Amino acid sequence: MKKANLVLTAALAAAGLVGVGGGSLVPATAVAAAAKKDQVSEKVIKPLKAAQDAIAAKNWDEAMLRVQEAQAVEGRTAFDDFQINDFAWFIYYQKKQLPEAAAALELVVNSGFVPPEVLPQRLKAVMQLNLAGKNYAKAVEYGNKYLALNPGDQESALQIAQAMYLMKDYAGAKAAAEKLLAAGGKPSEDTLRLLLRANMDLKNDPGTLQALENLVRYYPQPKYWEDVLTNQLFRTKDDRGLRGLYRLMNDTNTLDKAEEYGEMGAGLIAGGFPQEAKQVLERGMAANLFQGDAKARAQADLDRARTQAAADAKDLANADKALAAAKTGNEMVATGKLFFSSGDYTKATDAITKGLAKGGVTDVGDANLLLGIAYARAGKGAEATAALSAVKDAKLAEVARLWKLKLESDALAAAAPATPVAPPAG
Repeated sequence: MKKANLVLTAALAAAGLVGVGGGSLVPATAVAAAAKKDQVSEKVIKPLKAAQDAIAAKNWDEAMLRVQEAQAVEGRTAFDDFQINDFAWFIYYQKKQLPEAAAALELVVNSGFVPPEVLPQRLKAVMQLNLAGKNYAKAVEYGNKYLALNPGDQESALQIAQAMYLMKDYAGAKAAAEKLLAAGGKPSEDTLRLLLRANMDLKNDPGTLQALENLVRYYPQPKYWEDVLTNQLFRTKDDRGLRGLYRLMNDTNTLDKAEEYGEMGAGLIAGGFPQEAKQVLERGMAANLFQGDAKARAQADLDRARTQAAADAKDLANADKALAAAKTGNEMVATGKLFFSSGDYTKATDAITKGLAKGGVTDVGDANLLLGIAYARAGKGAEATAALSAVKDAKLAEVARLWKLKLESDALAAAAPATPVAPPAG
């Protein structure tokens, strides 16, 4: 069996500082001072003007000296401190002193003097500065204040959820990520990965699997499929279900271990699909996956598959006539299996559909599962979904559901807008 993919153990990267130093967030002092000059103490105006000149020249050390000069003025007013701190945080940020920048900007937003139209930007900057400084509790506090004013900013909401996770508040991170999912639309991969990690740390197995399946649904990469299907491999004991599951592993490019190729090949031979088994085992041999005793067993199975496939090839020549002459549903389904094993999925769906319609099929669940896979491989998603939905056998239902998940993922990928191609330079 597979080991769990690394996606299950990878740590989340700390959220980075985004957009704090944009032009819209430079100190508002010049504007505020022009409007409220009479509120700034005369002794504070001079060093702040010198600080402003130093900022314009990008002389950050000189700017900070002038701010410290303003801070040393006795008898300052609350508005003086607001103006001083509005300079200080920006200078600290430019000097890459992020904790100091965050502390100064926190004083700014709590001063009561920040204009309402600027306050959301300042709150967001406090959040981001604290994220960058790894002060996650403050980042969450001010991030939530910002979201109260801008609830639609999903990027910031995700950063807050990540901060909760990094604080080991796994339940809070889970709830925040779920709120993002509830907003609708395609969730970001980072949101789903966060939800996966939070559920894992909460030891919430159903939540972990649901997060993995959402990753598969929206971001169908083999590393996610591998985790979903590995989990199902441990739970599937029925030979019919294993055949369907290994076929899904094959179609999601997660069949990559010698034991998987060997088990799939042996299971297909036992189930009456020698041509399909032959192709699987030959692929494993060509990739040099088998070693030692496993190679000897695989070679023996391959020899059997080749012998039985040769016999099937003779039957295949008359399969159309056999289907037309068939009297029972079981005979028609058997012909469908012959077509399926040879890779003719159009004829396989026709034969199995006729068999199920005829009635009296001994294993309706297995027939519907095979029909659904054949339709899927023939590119008929709607028909495949209908056939898989008809699988009621409890031993096969989970495998059928995962095949439907693949169909849903394929449909979402097909419906996604194409990435625009940039015109050639020049």
